[in-house]
Amino acid sequence: MRFIAILVALAVLIAPALALETLSSKHFTVEYAVTPAEECFTGGEKISVEYKILPKSSAYRILLGGEENNPRSYYFKTELNDAFWRLVVDYYQGGEWDEEKSGKDVSIEAKYFKLGTEEKGIAEISANLTAVVPVCGVRLCNLTAVEAGCEECEKDALPQVKICVANENVFKNDIKSLRARMSELEQKLKAENLYSEEDFKSVKSIIDSAESYLIAKKFLNANAKLLEANDSLNQLADLTNKKIAETLYSDVNSKLSEIQKMLLNSSVLLEKLKAHSNYTQFLIEQKTLENEFSSLRDSMKGVVSLMDKKEFTNAIESLKKIEANATSLNAKLANFTSLLNSEAEKLQTSWIQLPSLSLPYIAIIVAVVVAIVVSILGLKFRRRRKWDELR
Repeated sequence: MRFIAILVALAVLIAPALALETLSSKHFTVEYAVTPAEECFTGGEKISVEYKILPKSSAYRILLGGEENNPRSYYFKTELNDAFWRLVVDYYQGGEWDEEKSGKDVSIEAKYFKLGTEEKGIAEISANLTAVVPVCGVRLCNLTAVEAGCEECEKDALPQVKICVANENVFKNDIKSLRARMSELEQKLKAENLYSEEDFKSVKSIIDSAESYLIAKKFLNANAKLLEANDSLNQLADLTNKKIAETLYSDVNSKLSEIQKMLLNSSVLLEKLKAHSNYTQFLIEQKTLENEFSSLRDSMKGVVSLMDKKEFTNAIESLKKIEANATSLNAKLANFTSLLNSEAEKLQTSWIQLPSLSLPYIAIIVAVVVAIVVSILGLKFRRRRKWDELR
């Protein structure tokens, strides 16, 4: 037991001596080059990357290597295909050690180095990569050509090498899509008689420029133009919806004004039908129609709020619903007004028209009138005669 305790104590004392010192970016100078030197690559291209790690100063040469009997490992990764690596450790005043490896994830050990009693350390560690660029699934993407790191090293101590990868087919499809979207907006405005060619000149020019850059393989410029074209089309879409919403609002507002006049007319007709047996029923119908109209007016206030917030698509949808309800209300009001007109005419005729009688009834009435007149005249004649006799 005592022997084991001594071993444990020795392990604790020795362990710190074996631990590698943690390195950071301040310890390294990194140089790298990508061949061919292009702003963007396309899928299938073969490229090479030379990545060099050097001590930032002579004082750090020893730190880059491991400690005695404890080498420091350096790791290299890539997102490229068919990767082949040549890894080299160049010992200061001591020659090189190189290894050739394949795969996306490789490593090499940098060992402690001294000549005699003098510590020499590392002059340079390099990773030379040849690989094939994979196909990018989107218009542009950034891939990691080389990601480097080392044992007992801060995460971002060694910089990554990124390359731009372009997909020409996606570029072409995006240009086609933008042109189709622009055409859709043009047709939408033409259908509403709101089209202005001037509104589309700028975006057409931008898309044409993007296509020219693509043909010249200037992918970053082409991408910038497509982003600009997309923004311009978004603005045009907003302008299109704004124009349609404003025009539709004006049309619906006119319909509601017409309905308001019809309601006023029906209320005037109702005043003439107070003596009608169905007056209460007519009055209830009038109130129902007026409530429907008030509801539509309130909905129009909501549309104004949407337009103020530039929510033109939602405003258009609301206006279409209001328009449909207004059309329905207009039809109901037209029928109701027609009914009131008809009943008002009937009531007026009943006040001024004599009842129609058949000839027999007319003869009887005339006979009665004649009899009454004769009786009155006879009575007057008798009174006068009697008066004469008294005289």
